Amino acid sequence: MLAVAGVWKKKRDDLKAKRNSLFEKYAKHPEEFHLALEIKKIDDEIADCTQHVEHERRSERSASPAKKLLTPHK
Repeated sequence: MLAVAGVWKKKRDDLKAKRNSLFEKYAKHPEEFHLALEIKKIDDEIADCTQHVEHERRSERSASPAKKLLTPHK
């Protein structure tokens, strides 16, 4: 499951880089409203990726105790 979380994290990091680049342009030209709309769209995608990463981490944590119960004691 960590591989899936890694994919979402990579996508989130890529989106953050794109968002930061757009924000720099928007900060210099605030009259370009289309940039603000694009930033908002990317922010929503980042939030979605974050939810996926957190869900995968919770799933991994909840699966870990079950794995520990199955391992034989030495």
